[in-house]
Amino acid sequence: MYLSDEDLLEILGVNDIEEARRRFIKLLPAGSNLRDYLSGELQPTRASVPSYIRLLMFLCWMQTTETRWGGTRQFHEIFEGHIGFRPWSMSGLNGLWEHFRDFLKKEHGVILVLPDIHRVYTQIGRTLQLAFPTWRDREALRKLKRQISEQHLLDPLVVANTVRTSRGSLGETMQSFVYNFEEFDQARKRGFREFEKTPFWKAWYAIVATQAAAEYIEVIESDFGGYELYRVPPVGDRVLISAPEEALRLVPKPIAKLISKGLVCLESLGYGRYRAQAKATSNILLMHATKFAQCDRSNIRSSASINSKWVVATLRGKLGEAEISASGQREFGWHDGIRVGAGAYLGRSPLTPTVSGPVPEAIKVEVGGKSVGLIRVADDMALPPGVYTGAAVARSLGASHEVLLVARANEVSSVRRMPVELAKDIPEDDFHYGTAPSVALDTEVWSGVRMAPGDELLTIGEALYERTARGLPLSEAVDIVRRGVTLLEDRPSEWDIVRLFADAGWLEPTFLRHFPARRLLQLQLSAYPVDETTVVICGPTPLAVVDRLTVAARAAGGAIETRNGASSWSLPRYVFRAQSSGGVQEFLRRAELSLAPKSAPAVADRADHGDPHGFRVVGKLSLDRGFFATAFDKEMTDGLYRIERPEGRMHFYYRSVIPGKPDQNYVSPSVALLSHHLRLGGEVFEFKDGIAFARAARVKLPSSWARWASDLSLCNPGLSNASGVWRYEYPVGEAAVAAISKLVPVSMDTGLTKSWRDGFVLSASNRDRKIYDNRSRLVRSAARMRGKK
Repeated sequence: MYLSDEDLLEILGVNDIEEARRRFIKLLPAGSNLRDYLSGELQPTRASVPSYIRLLMFLCWMQTTETRWGGTRQFHEIFEGHIGFRPWSMSGLNGLWEHFRDFLKKEHGVILVLPDIHRVYTQIGRTLQLAFPTWRDREALRKLKRQISEQHLLDPLVVANTVRTSRGSLGETMQSFVYNFEEFDQARKRGFREFEKTPFWKAWYAIVATQAAAEYIEVIESDFGGYELYRVPPVGDRVLISAPEEALRLVPKPIAKLISKGLVCLESLGYGRYRAQAKATSNILLMHATKFAQCDRSNIRSSASINSKWVVATLRGKLGEAEISASGQREFGWHDGIRVGAGAYLGRSPLTPTVSGPVPEAIKVEVGGKSVGLIRVADDMALPPGVYTGAAVARSLGASHEVLLVARANEVSSVRRMPVELAKDIPEDDFHYGTAPSVALDTEVWSGVRMAPGDELLTIGEALYERTARGLPLSEAVDIVRRGVTLLEDRPSEWDIVRLFADAGWLEPTFLRHFPARRLLQLQLSAYPVDETTVVICGPTPLAVVDRLTVAARAAGGAIETRNGASSWSLPRYVFRAQSSGGVQEFLRRAELSLAPKSAPAVADRADHGDPHGFRVVGKLSLDRGFFATAFDKEMTDGLYRIERPEGRMHFYYRSVIPGKPDQNYVSPSVALLSHHLRLGGEVFEFKDGIAFARAARVKLPSSWARWASDLSLCNPGLSNASGVWRYEYPVGEAAVAAISKLVPVSMDTGLTKSWRDGFVLSASNRDRKIYDNRSRLVRSAARMRGKK
């Protein structure tokens, strides 16, 4: 009977083996019944089959699980460690197995071949022999390993031949060992590496991997800015782990030593994939948090946390370990920060530079001639929340170090900005890029309560604007966002914050066509005409840009109006109003703004039924959480799968598989999520109280659609925590939602009527108009609605 820890986790639907163990024990018969079953006083009946089957499964599992205490091997002691008492008799076990054998044959026609009663362990002999792999099986496999040369340990033919010619020294008396070996050997003969899925090979590989240390560590950038950590065996699938320490016994000694030191060099495999290597130099490192805190931050290009203890860091150039890790504090001076121009730094906390020294508590700082208190951040001292301008002078133990702080980023010229080139870049929107649900709607200004953006969002905006002029890797942008919200206890995800800037028209997330990498490109400033006297500003609007536009508007005889979003996690929109059409043209010339390009009509989905030959499955979407869980080489039967091509450097693809519908492929994970939910059916979004939001996890409208909706409502998307969880919201009008609902199913609730169609025909302005309801296939009017009532 093969019941591994992984099987138990899957059966009980939990992630922690200790929790699974507790739940398993609760499923066993009650205390007195349990003792009576074991002693034989309680005879099993047909109605009580499920109870004692769980008991037999538990007794087999407890011999194979890794959750043991002090290497206990004696059957009664193991049982006592799990259950809490040692039964005085186990005479009933043989009767339970025989009843189970008869039950299977009578009810299901299944023949269960039981081993003979063990001559020594009379009462528990069969149970000892049926479980696999017990410590006795593992000991037999260790003997087998000593008979095979190291280069042939993972050759299934050599393993099978050695077992067949060494039966005297192995476990021929252990029935489960013999049965599982025969199952492995038959799978080996069938080909296509089916043997890798058998319990015997998994047990054999566990022995080999532990003693031969043949695995390696792999770090993969996830779909939405984070990192995933795996251990990768020479054969079989990658295994998701939470920390490198989990693979210490399985990786080669040089890499194990690096893990113990907290500093592992990574080799880039392309598209955000990295493999641990034993070389002494690399510009990409897997670092323990304590090592990372000791680094000279001026040498760190970007960093991202895997968990609370491990960080992936990219350095400026390739440095050796001696240069990477410092034995003590960094030298006295200012470090990190967002550089602005040639010699200044952004003076908006928490993205201001930090100051370090041999005695952090002795550091004194003055900004603009005024003393400033400091807060401790790891081994450095940082400026408290606020905006700082002027010379920042740090003094410690007679030494001083000065930097210049500025309150905002410099405006980027069109010459310096790297544009989006469709020949090189695939936008995150994929086929939705540059499209809109409707091209013929009038402005419908959102009438809800608006809030000014928070200081953290403004600070992040200034930093991203300064860093994205020439393109910025997605991982570095996520790191900037992570540092920008580090002082907040309750904060939205870093990816959602980056998405805010994309949907507000500041940035365009892209995939490189001919190289597996993701980056953010800054969009050009433009204007969207509303009427003859009004234009809406489109594109990035940091403080320096808003200041210039305000001066240009005043010179043109008009004014810039600010339209904030629905929450503090929403970027504002800016509108220019003039007294005449001539004033608009004057403003556009003075501000050097071109009109925004017209959008093309949007489509709900675009079919790509290409054959995924050469690709393999590496992940499957978890619908309830909105991320791709690890799933290797599984058959694509139903769901959204992340697939990769093992050879070459290609980015991931996403394949939507729904029974009864043609399979479809996507490049962008965001588009794949939206399209997969559309293909599943049902209402993907909900519209309530002037706010549209997704019902499914991580699903969002394409950025091109979000920008179009923002142009109509004069309100950017934002993040809200009003319901207790962070939610991505689109403040829009009913006309815009009606256009969106033609492409994406939306549940409508205006607060007064059941749907927007009801609201349309009942409104005073539309009392004489009719509307065709494509769902009921009827022409509706206010008169018909009153007749219904």
